[in-house]
Amino acid sequence: MGDSRRCQWCRAPLTGGPGQRYCPRPRTCRQSAYAARRRAARATEPQAALAQFGHELQLRVEAMREVLLQTVLAEGRAPGLLASAAADVEQHVRDLVVVAVLAERSAGASWARIGEAFGISADAARHRWRWYEIRRAPAKSPAARSGSG
Repeated sequence: MGDSRRCQWCRAPLTGGPGQRYCPRPRTCRQSAYAARRRAARATEPQAALAQFGHELQLRVEAMREVLLQTVLAEGRAPGLLASAAADVEQHVRDLVVVAVLAERSAGASWARIGEAFGISADAARHRWRWYEIRRAPAKSPAARSGSG
């Protein structure tokens, strides 16, 4: 039975009482487990936002494809429609990049690693994206959702 009790982080045998979950080393395993849980919790929201932005981008690119097809076939093309659709896709791609950077940072990626992906230095990446954060829309009250109020 004593052999089955192991540290939840490093799997070293535990020698303490029944409530002990981590090594008696100077809090190394406990702190590492805590940091890992916090990192995972911080990564959840940016990953959800990234999935949503990816889906939105797919819809915008499909709409852009339709506009391009109409332009090629010259089916009732309105002046400025192509430029407007392209600007919409471009803005959404910029937003997607910000969300992707936030997701990478919350997962523990360094600014050097992120900068490398964009061909810029770690300082340039930090300067460009460090001020962004993901904010949730305010939750509606139950009365507002049901339409009474």
